[in-house]
Amino acid sequence: MSFQQGLSGLNSSAKNLDAIGNNVANSGTVGFKQSQAQFSDMYAASLAGAGAVQIGTGGKVSAVVQQFTQGNITNTSNPMDTAISGQGFFRMIDQGGSVLYSRNGQFQVDKNGFVVNNQGHKVSGYLPNATGTIIPGQPLPIQLNYADLAPKQTASAVVGANLDSRSATPTTPAFSTTDPTSYNSSTSMTVYDSLGTSHVGSLYFQRQPIAPTTVPLAITAGSTTATLTSAAGMTVGNTITIPGAAAVVNTSSVAPIPAGNTLTAVSVAGMVVGDNITIPGAGAAGPSTTAGVTTAPATTATLASVAGLAVGDNITIVGDVGAHTISAIDTVTRVVTFAPPTAGSTLAGANVTSTKSLTAVIATIDTGTRAVTFNPPTTTATLANAAITTGQTLTATLTNVVGNVVTFTPPTTAQTIAGATVTSNAGSANWNVFFTVGGVMVPATGTPLTQLTFDTLGRLASTTPTSIPAGTLSSAAFTPAGAAAQTISFNFATTSQYGGAFGVNSLTQDGYSSGRLSGSNTSADGTILGRYSNGQSRALGQILLANFTNPQGLQPMGNNEWVESSSSGGPLVGTPGSSALGVLQSSAVEDSNVDLTAELVNMITAQRVYQANAQTIKAQDQLLQTLVNLR
Repeated sequence: MSFQQGLSGLNSSAKNLDAIGNNVANSGTVGFKQSQAQFSDMYAASLAGAGAVQIGTGGKVSAVVQQFTQGNITNTSNPMDTAISGQGFFRMIDQGGSVLYSRNGQFQVDKNGFVVNNQGHKVSGYLPNATGTIIPGQPLPIQLNYADLAPKQTASAVVGANLDSRSATPTTPAFSTTDPTSYNSSTSMTVYDSLGTSHVGSLYFQRQPIAPTTVPLAITAGSTTATLTSAAGMTVGNTITIPGAAAVVNTSSVAPIPAGNTLTAVSVAGMVVGDNITIPGAGAAGPSTTAGVTTAPATTATLASVAGLAVGDNITIVGDVGAHTISAIDTVTRVVTFAPPTAGSTLAGANVTSTKSLTAVIATIDTGTRAVTFNPPTTTATLANAAITTGQTLTATLTNVVGNVVTFTPPTTAQTIAGATVTSNAGSANWNVFFTVGGVMVPATGTPLTQLTFDTLGRLASTTPTSIPAGTLSSAAFTPAGAAAQTISFNFATTSQYGGAFGVNSLTQDGYSSGRLSGSNTSADGTILGRYSNGQSRALGQILLANFTNPQGLQPMGNNEWVESSSSGGPLVGTPGSSALGVLQSSAVEDSNVDLTAELVNMITAQRVYQANAQTIKAQDQLLQTLVNLR
């Protein structure tokens, strides 16, 4: 026995205790990787060979290897702290430009905006362009931009809403932002101009009625039913408007009404555009007959036939001067009453010609001059001071709809003309959309932004003007005060017309005001997202990771940093989460991977080994002492 084995054992045990002690000392160091002493035996070299009785000369430390296993992740209150979960190292650049690698993610921002560690070494990665898009390229030190975020004017908006298919049309057809009865529903959004100033943008939805229809036959006074050309789209509860079916207003003309479409009335009180106006003797030629003897001044005459004649028709008797308006007809005696009286006596069998009354629709009314225009025009000039009757428009509520026959209330109080145009408040599949910014119409007042048309399934089918794809369109240009002109591209593709209450499912726009950087956090892929006071976020940089084929070959430099060596191989640089690289966690750090319990056990074991090696030396010493004592 020699002292060599014991001494080598003591030396190896001491090295093992050094490694264990270093692990224990760094058990609280962020990003520290524990070391492990690895040993090998030793044999004396021999030219003659060892044979079967060669005894080793002890052991030695062959290597001290760091173990790059994952440490626990601990959350912190510093948003710049970053932990790596998985493989990889932070790529750091020191003050001299040298590249180092670290697992310690305790970062902060220096006075120049660079992301640095406690030694002032800069984290490297990719930088963004002016719009916040990360531009891959040569890794550079990450420097955060603390400048205010410039405002962005609203350029596009997405509107997703449901328009109630059960809604009737507004009671007031002419749209006005101040009249809630002129639209069905509305919603609002924020519109930003080029200076970042916000404005209230409002959208108004106005359902359009179904197309007007007609009554092929005249509707008599007192009727509660009518046959329409088409009742499609109408349902119980809707209203219909029938011209000339309501109360009658009586007046007269100031002078004879010439052939044409204009008269001057004694009074226009009670008249409304759209009413029916009946003018005696102003229509087409009626039937002809003969009369018995009349003695002037006469207001009655016995005719050979009254067939085809009606109250309001004008008759002319040969031998008399001028026309007379029929006021009554006795169909039994064939006696007609008329005015004005005859001016001359007529003979028996005198020819009688007639002119029918004209029923027209009032087009305009001038309350100052009392001039009234109407259509169709008269075909025959009337008498002076012709008696005029006006049938007003009736609005009635539908109580039943069967095919094209509708029942309504209240009943008519006057007879309509055949072919009268009937309108309804029944809603169509068309909706006008009006848009205002700051209370100002876009485009001009009264002009809709677009008209949305839906199919029978409630889905958007088309727009007016036509848009491709359907629902995408641009507003007219508008210029907020002091800002640049702008337009907004709208997308109504997800707007529907279902039988449910009006509701806005989504309403987004892409504008924002200026903002100041208020905070940041790092995403799993290493992107540092800045949060601004205007609610926006933008990429400020992206942290890169580097990995090595042989991480144990890295050369430790202290401060939880390594440099590459020939044994480690070159760095494999990439974004977190790509290839075999790990991901990042913000506001967290990776703890030391030292298992303190295991290290204390290893320390006890190493201590026992050290003591055992010391015993071999003590035994060798006692043997030598025995040999000395033999003399």
